Amino acid sequence: IKPSRSKQRQPQRHRSAPRGTSALFRRRAMAADKAQGRVLLPDAVLPYRYSIRLVPDLERFVFDGEVKVEVEVHEATSEVTMHAKELQFLSASFQSAEAGAEAAGAVEINQRCKDTTVTFVFPEVLPVGKGVVTVKYVGVLNNQMAGFYRSSYKDIHGNTKTMASTQFESLDARRCFPCWDEPGRKAVFGMTLVVDPALTAFSNMPESSMQFVKEGGKHLREICFMDSPKMSTYLVAIVIGEFDFVQSRTEHGVLVRVYTPPGRAEAGTFALNVATKSLDIYDDFFGVPYPLPKLDMVAIPEFAMGAMENWGLVTYREVDLLIDAKTASGQQKQRVCIVVTHELAHQWFGNLVTMAWWDDLWLNEGFASWCENYAANEIYPEYKLWDQFASDTLAAALRLDSLKTSHPIQVPIAHAEEVEEVFDAISYCKGASVIRMAHAVLGHEAFQRGLQAYMKQHQYSNTETFHLWGAWADSSKKPVKEMMSSWTEQMGFPLVEVKACTFSGATAKLTLEQSWFLASGESPPEAKLWSTPLFIRTSAQADKPPTMMSSATMDVEVPISSADASNEFVLVNEGVRTPMRVAYTADMRARLSRAIKAGKLGESDRSALVMDAYALAKAGKLAVDDLLRFLSSYCGEKEYTVWDAVSQVLVGLEKLLMGGAPVEMFARFRAFAEDFVWRSWEAADPGWEPRPTDRHTDSLLRGLLMKMVSRFAAGPSWLAEARRRFERYIADPEANAEELPDEYRVPVFQAVLSRGGAKEHAQLKSAFTKLTKNIDQKHVFLAIGTTPEEALKKETLRWAVSGEIKIQDFFYIMGSVSGSSRAGLDLMWSFFKSEFTHIHNMVKTASPSIMDAVISSSTAGYCSTALADEIEAFFEAHPLPTNKRKISQVLEEIRTNAKFLARAVETDLAKEQFWTDLGASLR
Repeated sequence: IKPSRSKQRQPQRHRSAPRGTSALFRRRAMAADKAQGRVLLPDAVLPYRYSIRLVPDLERFVFDGEVKVEVEVHEATSEVTMHAKELQFLSASFQSAEAGAEAAGAVEINQRCKDTTVTFVFPEVLPVGKGVVTVKYVGVLNNQMAGFYRSSYKDIHGNTKTMASTQFESLDARRCFPCWDEPGRKAVFGMTLVVDPALTAFSNMPESSMQFVKEGGKHLREICFMDSPKMSTYLVAIVIGEFDFVQSRTEHGVLVRVYTPPGRAEAGTFALNVATKSLDIYDDFFGVPYPLPKLDMVAIPEFAMGAMENWGLVTYREVDLLIDAKTASGQQKQRVCIVVTHELAHQWFGNLVTMAWWDDLWLNEGFASWCENYAANEIYPEYKLWDQFASDTLAAALRLDSLKTSHPIQVPIAHAEEVEEVFDAISYCKGASVIRMAHAVLGHEAFQRGLQAYMKQHQYSNTETFHLWGAWADSSKKPVKEMMSSWTEQMGFPLVEVKACTFSGATAKLTLEQSWFLASGESPPEAKLWSTPLFIRTSAQADKPPTMMSSATMDVEVPISSADASNEFVLVNEGVRTPMRVAYTADMRARLSRAIKAGKLGESDRSALVMDAYALAKAGKLAVDDLLRFLSSYCGEKEYTVWDAVSQVLVGLEKLLMGGAPVEMFARFRAFAEDFVWRSWEAADPGWEPRPTDRHTDSLLRGLLMKMVSRFAAGPSWLAEARRRFERYIADPEANAEELPDEYRVPVFQAVLSRGGAKEHAQLKSAFTKLTKNIDQKHVFLAIGTTPEEALKKETLRWAVSGEIKIQDFFYIMGSVSGSSRAGLDLMWSFFKSEFTHIHNMVKTASPSIMDAVISSSTAGYCSTALADEIEAFFEAHPLPTNKRKISQVLEEIRTNAKFLARAVETDLAKEQFWTDLGASLR
C-alpha cells in the first residue's frame, strides 16, 4: 500500500545480525530481513478485538454492517487505514479509552480501490493508548464465491433458495468488514448475525445469546457468538441458510457437526466419522488439544476451492464432504477423507500457529498436505495413501517444479495479491514431499517432538520457516536448516544421475552426479546443489540410514548379494522419500526391469521408476523407444498405486503424439496401448461388479482400468455392456444409479458418447436436468464434451458459459471438450478466444484459480512452438495479471512438449519393426 501521509510508517531496512550474537537475536534479524519490501498497512494503529454485526438481506443480495474495533494507538496519528473492498461507508468514529473521552467522527473517508484500502481521517490526533474505531457500512452479497457471498440451492420441495456464506482466504475478509487483512495481525472476533428466524446461522464459535428483534420493519433473530481465540482475519467465517445435520463427540469431548442440504443429513455421516477420529489423532500428534468447544463442517452449494479451514467452521464443496453410502466409489470416499483430514490439520498448522506472511504459505498448505496422508493412514490404512503418494502428490510437485517458471517453496511476496498465484503444487505438494523427506531423515520421534515444541511455543501467534527448523534441530540434534533450506529457498529439485555402476563380489560401487533437472532438457541456467538424502537399497540391504549427498559428485559403495549377482539391483531412492529424479545406467535399468517382473520392488518404487523414465524421456535424457521398452515390463500390473503412474504415462504419450506425430506412428502407438491395456485388464480381472473380497485399492483399480479401456481398448463386448448400463442409467438416474457406479460412470459416459452422436448427447444432457447432487452433475460435465460431432461440441461449450452452469463447475465442461481429441482442443482454444470477454466478465472478481482452470482447459495439450507463440501473443494482447504465472507455465510446457515430439519422430518409433517387437514383448 502506498502511504498517503508522512505520519504513516515507511518500510524500514534492517541490518543483518552481527556474528557471535545470540540465536534469538539472529532469528529476529532473519525475520526483519525477510520483511523488507512487503507492502503492509501502517502499524501506528493496530487491532486486538473486533465486534462485528451483520444484517444480510438474501432477497436484495446486500448486507448492512457495523464493526467496532478495539485498537491500540502506538503513535500519534490522525488517520486510521484499514483494508476494504466493495464496501460503501456511511460513517466512522474513534473514541479513546481515556476516561471522559468523547467519540470523534471522521472528517474524511478516503477509499483507494486499487489498493483495496480505506483511510478514516479524524479532526484531531488520536491519543496513544487504547480506543475503539466504529464503522458503519453496507456491502454486496456477490455471486463470485469470494468474501461474503450468496449461493443458490434446492430445498426439499425443489424450490430454488438463496443462502450466504464466506470465503476470506486470502484477501477477502475486507469484502465483508473493514479490517487489518494480514495474517500477522491476529485479533479476537466477536460476531453478531441478524437473520430471518427461519434460517440457521453459525460462525466460528458457539452461540452466546439469541433474541428476536425488529429491524427495517422485519421481525428477525439476532444471534451473538462467543469471542473467538486470537486469530487471523482470513479464518473468520459465517454461514446462513437451511440445513440438516448429524453430530457426534470426539473421545476427547469436542462436539462435531456436519451440516448438509435439507434432506441429506445421512450423507454427512462418513465425513463426521473421519472428523471425530482426526481431531483426536491430531490432539495426540501435536500435543496441544483442539482449543475450540466445537467444530462445524458445512457443505456449500457454490464453492471455488475444495474446502476452507476456517477455525471451528470448515466449509466444503458438496462433493468433498458428502457421501452417498449406496453409490459412492472408493475414490470418492478417499477424496472426502483426505480433504477432511487436510482441513482439520489446519486447525493447528495455520489456525493455532499461523505464518507471519504469505511467503511462508507452505507452512500451512505443505504441512496440511502431509498431515492429510498421516491422519487418513491412521484411520484407513487399507487406503495405502503413502504408496499412492509417489504417483499423486509427489508427481504433481515434480511436474510443476521441473519448469523454469516454477518458484521456491518459500516464495518472496511483496504485495499480498501475489499469493493467489502460489496456491499451487509447489506450496501444497512439494511442501508435503519435503516434509515427508524430513520425517524420513529425522525419524518419527524426533519429528513429532519438534512439532510439539513448535506448537506449544508459538500457539496463537505467527511464525516463519526458520522457527520450524529450529524446533526440529533441537529435537533431533541435526543441522536441519542446512539440509532443508536448499529444498525450500531455491526452486527446482535434483536429478541424481548414476554415471557408472560396477558390481564386484559383494559390493556395488556407484558414481553419482546431481544437477538441476529441467523438463525441457536444456542446460540449467545456473548450477545448484541440494542436501540430498539417498535411500539406497539392494536385495542384500533393504533398510539403511540415508546417505547425504551435498556435493555435485559422490562415490558410494553398497553391499549386494554375491550369490546371484546377475539379478542384483540397486535402487537409489527406495520408498521415494526424496523429491528427485534418478537416471540409471542402461544395465541398472534392465536389472530393475527384471526386479519389477519378479515382484521384488514395492508399489511406490515401481510407480516412481516409470514416472522418472517418462520425465527423463520428455527431457531428452532417455530415448523414447527405451522408455516404451521399459514401460512394457509393467504389462499385467495388478496394483492400483502402480497403475496410477502407468496410466499417466500412457495418456501423456497419447496426448503428445496426438499433437503432431505422423499418422502411422500415432496409430501404432494406439495399437500398442490397446494391447497393453486389454492384457492388463484381463490379468487384473476387475469385472463390472464389486466382489466381497475387494480391497479399497481394488475398487480404485476397477475405476482406473475402466477409464483406460474406455480410452484405448473398448472392444465390442465391453462396449455392449457399457451401452447397456448407460441406457439403464439414463432411463432413471436416481433409481438406477447402482447400474452405473460412481467409480466408472464417467468412463462409460465417455465411451458411449465418443462413439455416438446427437441421440446420446441429448440423452446425457437430459439426464442432467434430473440430477440434484453436485457429484452426479460433475460426472456429466466431465463427459459431455466427448461427443465426436463438432456442432455438438460447440453447443456444449455455449452451454458451459450460458449461466445455467455454476461458476465452480463450468470449466469441467471445457476440459471435457479439449481433452476429447486434437479437434476438441482446437475448438476449445478458438472458443476461448472468441468468448474471452464474456468468460472474463463471468469470473473477473472470483478466485484466480477459476480462470487458471479455464486457461488450462483451453491450451494444455498442445505440442507446437507456433501455437505457443500464438497463445503468448493472445495473452499479451489480453493481459490477465493475476494469472500471469499460470500462463507462463502453460507456455513452457507446450514448448517442452514440442521439443519432445521433435525428438520422438527421429527415434525407432518411426520404424514398424520397433512396434512389432514391442508388441511381442507383451506376450
